[in-house]
Amino acid sequence: MRTFKQLQDAVLQWMADGGDTGLLRTLVKDGLNRTHQNLLNDDRYDFMVWPRNETLSVIANQKVYALHPRFQQPLYFYNPDTNIYLEEIPPKGLMESQADWDDGDTDEVDRFMLTGVSKVQAQPATAGVVTVTSAGTASANQSVIITGISSGVPATETLSSGSSWTSLTGTTTFEVIEDVTKVGTAWAHTLTLTCGGTTILVLPASEWGVQYRMFELVENPSTAQTVLYRFYRQPRQLSQDNDIPDLPGDFDDILVYQTLLAMVGYTRATPDEQQLWQAQIRRLTDVLQMTYRSSRTMGGRPTYTRYIPRV
Repeated sequence: MRTFKQLQDAVLQWMADGGDTGLLRTLVKDGLNRTHQNLLNDDRYDFMVWPRNETLSVIANQKVYALHPRFQQPLYFYNPDTNIYLEEIPPKGLMESQADWDDGDTDEVDRFMLTGVSKVQAQPATAGVVTVTSAGTASANQSVIITGISSGVPATETLSSGSSWTSLTGTTTFEVIEDVTKVGTAWAHTLTLTCGGTTILVLPASEWGVQYRMFELVENPSTAQTVLYRFYRQPRQLSQDNDIPDLPGDFDDILVYQTLLAMVGYTRATPDEQQLWQAQIRRLTDVLQMTYRSSRTMGGRPTYTRYIPRV
């Protein structure tokens, strides 16, 4: 199991420049990160499944919810009150579902859609001004830009202060929040944004923004309920020298060889070397998929098959 720094060194050694600390190493870091992201986004591997159930608290008369910020694709949504796994309805499948999605109510949530990506956790319950509260004192050169819809038209407002601050309140009434942008450097505290009586976003100091996959019930819940879910998570960005990739250690040579191929203009590799790297990638990827992509026990069922018991 090699660290991010050791993988950088492995790539640079193929380039006969293992001691580089300048631009070339920066390019290798970027190449390894792109390869890491692409490899783990191209398929669904069971080592990327989130390690525990997350809870979605369904509120009466609310259909749309933000999922976990690391959510990428669902493994399942489960209603523990009815012991039923929720059925996904593609947005274009609403007509075939025959759901009364406009005003139909249900006391047992059982169908859902995945309907987009949002940069806030929740939209305002009622139109209102935005308040930004910092967990510590922010400096005068740090401000927050809010983009959204006000009185039915696009609007942008910058919340700032001529001195250090812990809370800023705007004057524009927003109905919908589309984006939140932090301006300035050296942010050291978590920001909490509220609008119309709703907490719309909690943004850690280390993050410039967060994206949330949106979950929408097909019919309006008439009662409060609980939904449990697990999911395939997003691959992480490698930044620190001692970061460990999400890819199992036995297969991290894939990252090295794919980065070398992506940087062939810098490696000046011969055709024979490129063919060697491509052959190693194919071999390792085949084993990776056989090992981590599908059920391996005698009781395992095929993937992407919904099991319907006979009655």
